[in-house]
Amino acid sequence: MSAVAMTEEKFYTVREVAEYLRVHPRTIRKMILDGQVQAIKVRDEYRIRQSALEDYIQKQSRRD
Repeated sequence: MSAVAMTEEKFYTVREVAEYLRVHPRTIRKMILDGQVQAIKVRDEYRIRQSALEDYIQKQSRRD
């Protein structure tokens, strides 16, 4: 992946994803640790790519 392509994708914090999904930030951290949501760690904080969040939502909608 080129540096240009990397800058085009939006990254979200755990708190932003938690607010969007209306769950507690601890829930998002647990989902990351359980491998349900892909994330990268920047220092001591996780960042979730927009595409990873979309993948998670799509997988969950298929389960219903």
